[in-house]
Parts: sequence; structure tokens; C-alpha cells
Amino acid sequence: MVSKGLYHHSEISPKAMQVSHADLYSAEVKNGGHSQFIHNAGREFDAMVANARAGLTAAGAKGQLATLEDMSVWVAEHPEEAEGQTGFEGGRDDFLDTLDDAFYDADEAAPMIDLLARWVASWPDLQIVDDDNWDEAILQLAMANPRRESRLLHRSVAELVGQMIRRRDVGVGLACAEASPPEVKLSLGVARMLDVEGEKQLAFQLRTNAEELRLCVDTDTHAAIYEYIAPEDPPIARPGENILAAGAPRVGRKLGQVDAQTVTKVIELAEEYHAPVAVDLLLRKAGIDPTKAVLSANSIVQREGGPAVNWVVMAGGHAFLFESYPDRGVLLRGDNEESLAEAHRTELEEYFALTVAAGE
Repeated sequence: MVSKGLYHHSEISPKAMQVSHADLYSAEVKNGGHSQFIHNAGREFDAMVANARAGLTAAGAKGQLATLEDMSVWVAEHPEEAEGQTGFEGGRDDFLDTLDDAFYDADEAAPMIDLLARWVASWPDLQIVDDDNWDEAILQLAMANPRRESRLLHRSVAELVGQMIRRRDVGVGLACAEASPPEVKLSLGVARMLDVEGEKQLAFQLRTNAEELRLCVDTDTHAAIYEYIAPEDPPIARPGENILAAGAPRVGRKLGQVDAQTVTKVIELAEEYHAPVAVDLLLRKAGIDPTKAVLSANSIVQREGGPAVNWVVMAGGHAFLFESYPDRGVLLRGDNEESLAEAHRTELEEYFALTVAAGE
């Protein structure tokens, strides 16, 4: 309903949301503990807890409900500690680990999935659908949303906003451009605490246009990419090192770095120039689907009319260069820098207003 139908949570059956968030609570705890649930919930924590609470109460999952309530109280009483939760070593509070144990004990005694299933089966307003017809029935419900088409536009731009405004994505893209030869950020993967230049830092796996995997970090002062040194197989623990740490990749030679001030400047210009909506609009003008486009920040170039920002765009199986100016945006073919599409400031402002309205 959400991913394909683009319904808002408020437009979905409250009971369905309660089951969904109760199940999500269980999945997060079993994967990375209450610490991970708090981190991933973010600003939606209160709404997710409220839904999960209602679902667990209705299903009779008393033990799991007790751990949920204890977690909620702890977050309210320890807001700063809650902000620091990551689900990884170094970002886990000891009290939350005790709640993990209590949750597992409760779930072993009365599996939450069984309790939720019995509750759902008791709903009087369900329609029974044959297994062979289930996928089609769900698809029809998703496609029935009258706001779906306009929200598809909004989601497309929102994906671009994330890549062009989110600090980690922008910083890593700029750091890739500083490598020799330059690389293009494609995707960020799993993260773990690793030794980075003598300090424990949260490092992410990184895919670029290079054949080899990379590692990257995003700190308060800089973003950087490094060579990825694969873990030994089988892992061999060094003196004083546990076997889990031995199975982790190691950070190799630094390949590129960019300072935090440059990252901030690129983000500010991307917002000011309406860069995400420009990319969406220009790709559509060029006949290319923007919904799976991958953006990598490249550089700031001083022009006569003000600073311009260059971005590498991967879409439709091709590489493009997007030049973002104070008064316009230009999409160029990557191999010969042939201009494919252009949009001026007034058109971008109108398109921005359209995409904002589409998300309502």
C-alpha cells in the first residue's frame, strides 16, 4: 500500500498499521536490538510505538508489550542517550541490551507472530482471497489510490533530494571526485565501527564506478573514501582481537577527501538552485526515467554569474553531467558533453511548486 500504492499511513486501516509496526518492532529487535529500533525509527518513534502498543495490546502479547513500554520510558527519560543509539558496538546502551533478552524470553514463551496472526484472523471486515488471486487483489488495491500518479512525481523528486541534500551522500560523492583517477559514488552499503587512521569511526561500504569495493566515512570535519581490504577467510584473530572483529574488512589507503565546508556549500547551492527538481525535469525532457537515477556530487566551479555545481547523473544505463547554475540547469551527455536539455529558473520554480503540491 505504501511502496506501490503511495498511500499515506493515515489513509491505511489503523489496525493494519498497528500490526505492521508491531511486526517491525519485533524484526528490528531480533536484527539489532532495541538500540537499532530507536535509531531506525528516528522522528517516527512516537507514532511507531503508539501503533505497536495498540497492536500488541489487542493481540495479547503481554511480555513483548512490557519491553516496548520499558523502552519508551527509557527514551523519554534519556533523550540524549537515545540520540546516540546506532545498534552497533559503541552505540548500544546496556539497559537496552537487557530489554533484548527480556523480549526474546517473552517471544519464546508466546511467539508474537502467532498472537498477531490470531488477532488479524478475528477481524470481521476481512475479505477472503484465494492464494492464486492474492497478488492481483493487493495490486488492485494499491493502484486504486487516486493520488498515486501525482505522488509518484513527488517520490521521484524526494529520492533525488535525498542524494543531493543528505550530507553523507554529498560528502562521499565529492570525496570520490577527489580520487586519482576520479570515481563516481553509486551506492552506500552496510556500516560498522572500524579503525580509521587510528580512531574508531563508523565506516560504510561503498560502490563506485571502480571495480573494487571502497569504504567511506562522514565526520563533522570531512568526508573521505578509502581502499577496502577484504577480511581474511577464514578470519584469524590477532592478539587481543575477538573473532568478530577479525571478520571485518580493514580500511586501506585514503583515496580522496573533502572538507565539511565544501559539503555544506554544495548542499546550500543544491537547495537554492532547486537542483533535485531540475534533474527530474531535465531527465524527463530527455526521455529518460528519473525514478532510479543515481547522483554523485562532483565539484563547485566559479562562474561569472555565481558558483555552479557539477553532478554526475547515472540514469537509463547512461552517464550524464548535470550543471546547476543560479539561473538554470543543464543536462549534458557524459561522453561528449552534448547538451540534451535545459531549464531556466522560472520553469524550475514552477516545477518545484508542482512537486510540492503532488506530495500532499
